Amino acid sequence: MAIARRLLELVWYVLSHKQPYQHFSHERIAYKYLTWSWQLNDKDRDGLTRQQFTRYYLMRLGIGHDLKRIALNPRYPRRLASEAEVLALRPELKRTE
Repeated sequence: MAIARRLLELVWYVLSHKQPYQHFSHERIAYKYLTWSWQLNDKDRDGLTRQQFTRYYLMRLGIGHDLKRIALNPRYPRRLASEAEVLALRPELKRTE
């Protein structure tokens, strides 16, 4: 029960402060969104490519503006879509810093 309470506190803190979990880098968070996008089809991603899906959620969190690629494993770097590319598809999304 104590573990569930701690997890709930963590989720509440992250959502209420609208900031990422402090022990994860922006690149790690981007990678998690990218792996999530691999599990979704085009309809679930609302027509976005995997790279655009990842950038979209990074922009919603207001992080990762300087990320061009994800290279947790240097042998397999993954490109991210640019903010301009996502803004062209989702104009209601504004860049927040």
